[in-house]
Amino acid sequence: MVALRSRRLEGIFGARLDAVSHAQVTTLVTNTVTESHDLDFKAELYGRSDKSKRDLAGDVAALANTSGGVLVLGIAEDNQARAAAAPEVALDNAEQDRIRQIVSELVHPTPVIDVLPVDNPQRLGHGFLLIAVPRSPMAPHAVKVDKGLRYPRRYGTTTTYLAESQVAAAYRERFAGFQDRFEDLGKLEAQLIDRLDVSDQTFVAVTLVPDLAGDFVLNKKTLSEFEQEVRDKDPHVIRRGIVFGDTSVDSRCLIARGSRNATRATYLACELHQSGAGGFATFVDHRRPDQMGDPSVLISRIGDEDLSVGVLSGLRFLARHARDRAASGGNAVVRVTLWPVTEETPAALMQKRAHRALLGDQIVKPPIATGTFDLDDLAEDGAPLVAATSALTTGLIQHFGYPETLQTTSDGTIRIRYWDQGYSQSVQKWAEACSVQITQETVG
Repeated sequence: MVALRSRRLEGIFGARLDAVSHAQVTTLVTNTVTESHDLDFKAELYGRSDKSKRDLAGDVAALANTSGGVLVLGIAEDNQARAAAAPEVALDNAEQDRIRQIVSELVHPTPVIDVLPVDNPQRLGHGFLLIAVPRSPMAPHAVKVDKGLRYPRRYGTTTTYLAESQVAAAYRERFAGFQDRFEDLGKLEAQLIDRLDVSDQTFVAVTLVPDLAGDFVLNKKTLSEFEQEVRDKDPHVIRRGIVFGDTSVDSRCLIARGSRNATRATYLACELHQSGAGGFATFVDHRRPDQMGDPSVLISRIGDEDLSVGVLSGLRFLARHARDRAASGGNAVVRVTLWPVTEETPAALMQKRAHRALLGDQIVKPPIATGTFDLDDLAEDGAPLVAATSALTTGLIQHFGYPETLQTTSDGTIRIRYWDQGYSQSVQKWAEACSVQITQETVG
């Protein structure tokens, strides 16, 4: 799925950019469409000289630094920047790879791009190349020129360069954007937690905010499709027998709960916002009297395997919503926590595989872990999803005074010896299906 979503450009082309046909691109000429801040025509492929490579890098960086847009290779313009002819270009995978490599080498930090071939059905091997560049939350992007850096941006149909003061302002805006997204995580988490029945249940809550916000139409049809997708379904990557029982909507978001016709959610809950942001909470323990301390205190004994599965599942569930339903793109910031954890409702971490041993110490404050990950990596089953799970779960577990999660590793492998009989067979089957490496190693 293409990262760039633009209603204006989709209106000009007559389709989403990843579904544009050859005939639709040629209508740029028929309709004498004019270049703009988000649309640039090139009659030929970028050349192989150093200057041509810098031109490509500068054009991509300029779009990423402004409002995003599309470079159309194979359309010639007239002296008024209108599409005038469609000479087309040769299409081959090597050229597409070369474009990506040039951008990776010369633009810093590397922006998200999609290189989309549009074949001419009457002239095999020829057509158009669309280089789609979303507006980047990592702006400003610089282009290497000799030993220095230049920061281009689009101004109408031309490219200009940022002055030093503008570069400084762009960096301030980038860091402010990071802070805003992390603050949004906290707000999403509070909204999600408010939906939970925490009278005797403890949840792991995962919240996600994409760098590049998306959108989707929220109406009766959307809700009906969402209900068919999730109701009575177990959303966990490794099945736990916990399903969504009810669906509804709130302001600009879809809601699902593990309970039916209840004001508070038991076992499961999710909020999926039109922007692509969302929250996912899943049950990890019933609180019980502390048999080794004050029996009036209700304590959660959270299994490390349940915690790993909860984080793994929340990441994938939210990322697929952001990418596939809301068409968000880029990276995503993520926050995970356990709730409730207080002086009155402490939590302990344990392993249930052999002697149900406690790991580390009791905690009386909600543990929090955060991270930034590629949205596509989280949406797909594979090693990057496992690595992200490991990073976040370890971040939670360290609050208990224990050094790392045992089920997964930071390089995305599965330590199968740390999954008990209730999980190990399913974990192994899932890992093999998505080519995740399984190791027999033990720690310590």
